[in-house]
Amino acid sequence: MIFSLISILLCAPSAAICAAEPDGPAGLSAEGLAVYRAARAYLDAELKRDLKAVYDHLAPSSVYCATHDYAAYLAEAEASPVRIVEYNILNIAGIRENEDRQAYPDVEKFARVEVDLKFLYVDTGQTAQVNFDFTFIKEKGRWYKG
Repeated sequence: MIFSLISILLCAPSAAICAAEPDGPAGLSAEGLAVYRAARAYLDAELKRDLKAVYDHLAPSSVYCATHDYAAYLAEAEASPVRIVEYNILNIAGIRENEDRQAYPDVEKFARVEVDLKFLYVDTGQTAQVNFDFTFIKEKGRWYKG
């Protein structure tokens, strides 16, 4: 009882972050759990502003990584006034095999991750709540943000 109350009080300022379960929500398949963990690692890196880790979570075969090396990404990220300050992963869905290897030769699978995000605009101090679907892709056995 006391532990529950302490957990609620500690999590209250950042309830969305605490809602993310470290071991993943019950009922996920092994593949779903792998996607969940990849999404958490990516979003945690965003929260911490660990820009190297954020870039490392981007799919190597993505158009973005093909056109932006880390230095270019870093310049963009540092110039952006937008910060993710809270998140809550709501759903992992649509895990499917890549059926178009000609268009996406390095991609094994796709998945959709639905997330509630809270953004902070550091230039204005305003915040915004958004619901967003991220695409995650599996390459060489590892899940990345697409």
